[in-house]
Amino acid sequence: MTEASVGPAPARLTAILVVEDDDADATLVVRALRPYARRSQVTRVTSLREALAWLERNVCDVVLLDLSLPDSFGLDTVSRLRTDSPSLPLVVLTGFDDEDFALHILEAGAQDYLVKGQTDGPLMWRAVQHAIARKRLEEDLRLSEERLQGIIGLAQDAILTADDRLTITLFNQAAERLFGYDAAEILGQPLSILIPEPLRAGHEASVAEFGAGPVQSRVMASRREVVGLTRDGREFPAEVSIAKMRHAHGRIYTAVIRDVSERKRVETELRRMATTDPLTGLHNRRRFWELAEVEIARLRRYGRPVSVLMLDIDRFKTINDRFGHAVGDQALCALAAVCQAEVRDTDHIGRLGGEEFAIILPETDLPAAREVAERLRQRLAATDIPCLDGVLRMTVSVGVTLCRDGDVTIERALVRADRALYTAKANGRNRVEICDACLDAVALSS
Repeated sequence: MTEASVGPAPARLTAILVVEDDDADATLVVRALRPYARRSQVTRVTSLREALAWLERNVCDVVLLDLSLPDSFGLDTVSRLRTDSPSLPLVVLTGFDDEDFALHILEAGAQDYLVKGQTDGPLMWRAVQHAIARKRLEEDLRLSEERLQGIIGLAQDAILTADDRLTITLFNQAAERLFGYDAAEILGQPLSILIPEPLRAGHEASVAEFGAGPVQSRVMASRREVVGLTRDGREFPAEVSIAKMRHAHGRIYTAVIRDVSERKRVETELRRMATTDPLTGLHNRRRFWELAEVEIARLRRYGRPVSVLMLDIDRFKTINDRFGHAVGDQALCALAAVCQAEVRDTDHIGRLGGEEFAIILPETDLPAAREVAERLRQRLAATDIPCLDGVLRMTVSVGVTLCRDGDVTIERALVRADRALYTAKANGRNRVEICDACLDAVALSS
């Protein structure tokens, strides 16, 4: 048993439907296509009704259509056939050699047109092949646009386009949700409607700079944040990716916009948690140290006075042992609240650990710092802390020192303030002590 050789499948003939009621004109068309009979199959009908019925039953590659039929006339014939068979290539046969009319034919949906009496076989065959190729390209483009529109519509990020005048030309569903506008009402509006008014001029200048530059796109990672404006007036931080392209009518900008409000909130909360004492809400030791170093640097540069206070609750272990840790926590929170109420917004308060607190007082000399410390001591001594036995009164000891030009870091000043604090403890507690210049060497050498 021998295997039969298998050759390439024969090419399918190009199926051409001629819709022409005039016998003479139809004969001319068929005769013009006769040299291509081995590559085509021609069928003729005489009315639009017959054409539509034939197309329902048969495969067709292209239609050669007369506009003067017994049951249809003019461009309406093109429209009716296009409605019934939107993907079918169409070449119009017309007796009018008029460019304006030809343009109307193409706008109605035909791929090409031929003037009767001015067409030979090669020209007609080229028109047939051109119509098929052009329609294929049109269909590919249509499918690509539909896929693109589907992707844009399903995208979770807002996508919009604007022309060279920054007029909005595309607005996807995610953009509708983000900004609160329907696409129908926002298309044709200036892009500035989505930007807070004080920022519009700067935003337009930034887009103009991008448009004139060599960079074709900027992704979110390389873009600074912008601020968006919703229909109801809410402003939100946004990350934007932007791209530009040129076409026959100018430049087109495409932007992908993402609301980062929630991310900003999480970042702020994480930053707060990393820099804040969870019990008192004051700066934690790390953050306090950072702020203190900034003040030390400012002192070295400008020579302005900076003072440091160290506070410690007297007999705090006794409070915890007698009243419980919950009351001890209340005492710590009460100390934090009093300090926040008494000092300035420019001052920095930190919980360094346990019942020990520190305060940085910029632009404050030693006498003024002592006044602040004394005021805090008195206020805290008069603060009631609820407990099971009624109310608890606590006292604090405070050490005060002045930062100096020689303090390379805040640590030297904290050591002096801590020495003064323990002097206050040794001298009976509930008092303020100052570490002055004569104690500096002793404090640092001990």
